[in-house]
Amino acid sequence: EAAEVVDEARRAVVRYVAVTALINLGQAVVVALVLWLLGMPNFWLWALACFVLEFIPYLGAAAMIALLSVGALTVFDSVGHAILIPLSYLGVNLIQSQFVSPILLGHRLELNPVALFVGLAFWFWVWGIPGAFIAVPLVATFKIFCDNIEVLAFIGEFLGRRDEGERRAIVR
Repeated sequence: EAAEVVDEARRAVVRYVAVTALINLGQAVVVALVLWLLGMPNFWLWALACFVLEFIPYLGAAAMIALLSVGALTVFDSVGHAILIPLSYLGVNLIQSQFVSPILLGHRLELNPVALFVGLAFWFWVWGIPGAFIAVPLVATFKIFCDNIEVLAFIGEFLGRRDEGERRAIVR
């Protein structure tokens, strides 16, 4: 039974990383197109940065906005044009984070946003940027373990909604 729980956690993390990579790739393509349309040089490098940084929840988007702001202010003479660059990224990111990701990730890894933010802050504090990269898979894995261990079920319930139809037999 413990092997089933470990295998379920492994599958959940692999599925999360694969879907997140596809979402990030799609967002990077849209960002590259928007930056190209706005005349930002090296738009493909910005798209690559977007792809990588979006693996870090919350902090990646904030870093990307800061980088785009500095980059645009150094490239364009007009402040109005320069501000369009990070604002356009913010718009694309909001669509991705509020609509695309929840739909594509589905309900299998639905995590409490507060728990996710606390997990992100904790792992960022412990390991820095690498910790931020692995925070979501670690929280998701911890939730799966908690869902399958009776004494920890209340923690799993806090970390995210449990689907009654998919509850596993509780490991004793």
